[in-house]
Amino acid sequence: MKKFLVAAGAAALALTATAASAAPVAATTPATATAKIYKPLSLTATRNLDLGTIVMGSLAPAGETVSLTAAGGFTCGGGNLTCSGTPTTAQYNVRGTNNAVVRILVAASTLNGSLGGTLAFTPLAPATPSVTLTSSGAPGDNFNVGGQITILPTTNEGVYTGSMDVTVDY
Repeated sequence: MKKFLVAAGAAALALTATAASAAPVAATTPATATAKIYKPLSLTATRNLDLGTIVMGSLAPAGETVSLTAAGGFTCGGGNLTCSGTPTTAQYNVRGTNNAVVRILVAASTLNGSLGGTLAFTPLAPATPSVTLTSSGAPGDNFNVGGQITILPTTNEGVYTGSMDVTVDY
């Protein structure tokens, strides 16, 4: 048994010595390393969204939707609402790395009424929800966001306000 262990140890030593004596080999085609560095993004609201003044008529239980697209297309319900004023989209300015594509992300939120009540609010991103930065924040790097609310027969009167949840990322 002792001879067997000595022989096994000698064989392991021989294999180790053989592996260590092999010559190093370089890659025939070396790999390259790359890093793309972007400036941090900044997003500034430059104009608030305004859906105007809405007068309720006799509404069906499901209510009616008032909508303003990011491109400025306005819809005032299905006929039982009267809208006036000048609907205006929200506008944002994004700054970051020139020629980078920035995604626009929006999330639903809630508008609170001055006399009580809430309205579900859905921001409406541009049809193409991205911006290619042209010069690190010049006026050309602005984008608009619209919004949509549904008015129910039980909706309280008053002024409804809330924050828009809009973010951007590379």
